[in-house]
Amino acid sequence: MVSGNEHAPVPLEADCAAATQNLLLAAESIGLGSCWIFFVLLAFYSSEGSELRKQLKIPEGYRPYCSAVLGYKKATVVNVPDRRKPNLITYIR
Repeated sequence: MVSGNEHAPVPLEADCAAATQNLLLAAESIGLGSCWIFFVLLAFYSSEGSELRKQLKIPEGYRPYCSAVLGYKKATVVNVPDRRKPNLITYIR
């Protein structure tokens, strides 16, 4: 869960999205599977939302912006792409 100050002078969605992407890339780099998920954020708008904030120790004035799951992969290699074609560059002038 990536959360940010609700009252920040600038919108935090992009910053939290970038932090989540870095978290996912770091997890993959050490062999963990990772997946960005949105559906979990809806739980914070339910009747159990305040209790969930307490359990996750999200400070007052902060709200969750992004969420992800991490875990060990069952398969070691998934969808290996074909080799890149050499010298395939398009310039727009």
